[in-house]
Amino acid sequence: MESTDELSWEEWQSLCEMMNGYIKTQVLSSACDLGVFDVIERGATVASLPRQLEIGEHGCRVLLLGLRQLKLVRVNDEGTIENSPLARRCLLRGSKQSMVSFVHLNDKIQHRACLHFTRALREERNAGLDEFAGDAPTLYGRLATDPALEQVFHEGMGAYTRLSPRMMAVKEFGDVSMLLDVGGGDGTNAIRLCERYPSLRVTLIDLPSVIEKARVNIAAHGLADRVTCEAVDMFDQDWPPGCDGVIFSHVLEIFSPEKIQLLYKKTRTYLKQGGALFVWSLMCDADEAGGLQSVKSSLYFVTVASGHGMAYPARDHHKWLSDAGFEVVTTYDARAIDHCALVAR
Repeated sequence: MESTDELSWEEWQSLCEMMNGYIKTQVLSSACDLGVFDVIERGATVASLPRQLEIGEHGCRVLLLGLRQLKLVRVNDEGTIENSPLARRCLLRGSKQSMVSFVHLNDKIQHRACLHFTRALREERNAGLDEFAGDAPTLYGRLATDPALEQVFHEGMGAYTRLSPRMMAVKEFGDVSMLLDVGGGDGTNAIRLCERYPSLRVTLIDLPSVIEKARVNIAAHGLADRVTCEAVDMFDQDWPPGCDGVIFSHVLEIFSPEKIQLLYKKTRTYLKQGGALFVWSLMCDADEAGGLQSVKSSLYFVTVASGHGMAYPARDHHKWLSDAGFEVVTTYDARAIDHCALVAR
């Protein structure tokens, strides 16, 4: 029987958040595209901002409405605009903790592709790939033929990784002398780990189109003598020998359980007795009821990245590791950011 009760205010607000959440993403993305926060930081008023941004007055008024609702900027009685502490910390292009490049990744790749989620479910394929030119079966293969978009992706992931401090607190990295960084991207992880552990050396493997970016990034940090980069297909080619540790950081969740098990078994064959495996991954709650970042990433994996994968719960990784011959010796819970780090031997 259909209820005749009116929606409560709380129910209506909850429904509106679900229906209209994309507006927050769009306001933030457009503001970052225009460099609004940098302009405001240099000095801007409500009257001067349209000219400084080179946009119309009415559109600027709507943009400010959105930014003020998000509490990213505030306007005083004289019309002077100020960035919020969060905007100052994370939304200025040159700030140490800038997330602007990840906002671009979120807008130009993830959000754009996830509009095809319904089709992906019905067609049982990563239908969001239709947004990107090429015939490769994964997003990463298609990005390899679009250098500009691939740069957006790796800069965004670099920013995301830099703001994952809990991974750096994994003390077992100190027991490793040579670490194999599988799917190491632009080298952000390797750089941070080498800076924290002065005796550590890293071999980074990834696709050929990514390796050159990693070499440039690593050289710019003065670490070319400690980080070696090699173009290797993680599934189909042998891994460079000589490492006593292996790390998968933001890699495994992209793939199906079968492929993750294959990688765990390959790692078990690769490592000598006592070698350490580090897993840093998005993971959903144990009851698979959240959180928001794990939901978002899972939609992205299914809709565009690979057509498979999700932020699997930790128990799945524990089982796959055990089946491959590993014992999980330490678990670092980072549920506040929908992550978990596992150390297995």
